[in-house]
Amino acid sequence: MKTGKILFGILSALFFIGVMYATEQILRPGYLVKSLIKLSAVGVILLSYCGIFRQKLKDAVYFRKMKPAKNLYLFMTAVFFGILTVFFLIRNYLDLPSIRENLVTKEQLTKQNCLFVFAYIAVINSFLEESLFRGLLSHLFKDNPNIGILFSAAAFSAYHLGIIDNWLNPAILIFCMIGLFAAGIFLQWVCNHYESLKASWLVHGCANLAINAIGFILIYFYE
Repeated sequence: MKTGKILFGILSALFFIGVMYATEQILRPGYLVKSLIKLSAVGVILLSYCGIFRQKLKDAVYFRKMKPAKNLYLFMTAVFFGILTVFFLIRNYLDLPSIRENLVTKEQLTKQNCLFVFAYIAVINSFLEESLFRGLLSHLFKDNPNIGILFSAAAFSAYHLGIIDNWLNPAILIFCMIGLFAAGIFLQWVCNHYESLKASWLVHGCANLAINAIGFILIYFYE
C-alpha cells in the first residue's frame, strides 16, 4: 500500500506537470481556460486518490483543524513584503514590458478583468496548489517525510517552469526556480508546523497577493 501511494504520487506529479507545461507552452489558452484545465487536473488526481485508497478528500489533502496561529500572521506579512522587496531589488534585471505583454496577450489580462483574476489567484489557485503539493504529495512519503518534503518542493518548482521560462533570462530563471523550491520547503514546514493545510494556504495566498500587486503595477503603469 505504501509503495502504491508513492508510485501514485510520482505519476500524479508527472501528469500534472506535463499537462500544465503543455497548456502553457503548446495550447497557450487564456487564463479562464487554463484555470479550468488546472482545476480538472487537480480534481482528477485527488478524486482518483480518494477512490483508489478509500480516503476522505479532506484527509487526503491534510485539511484539518489548525493549531493556534501563533506567529502565522507574522509569516504572512513577511512573505508579502519579502516578495515585493525582492521584486524591487531585481526589477532592473527583468524585461518588465515583455512580462506585461505576456500577461496581456497570453493570459488575456486587461484593466477590466485583472482584479477578478488576481482575486482568483490569491484564493482558489493557491488552494489548488496547496492541496496537491503540500496536502497530498508530501504526505504520501510517511516513512520518509523529508523525502516527501523535497519531492513536493521539486514538483512545485518544476510546475512553475512552464509559466515563467519565457519571461526571464537564464540566470534569473535559475534564481527563481531555486527560490520556488525553497518556497515549497517553507510552505511545507508551515503546513506541518500548524498541522493543517489551512496554514500554508494562508501564507501562499499572501505570496500570491504580493505577486498580484506586481502584476497590477505592470498592467496599469507599464503601457
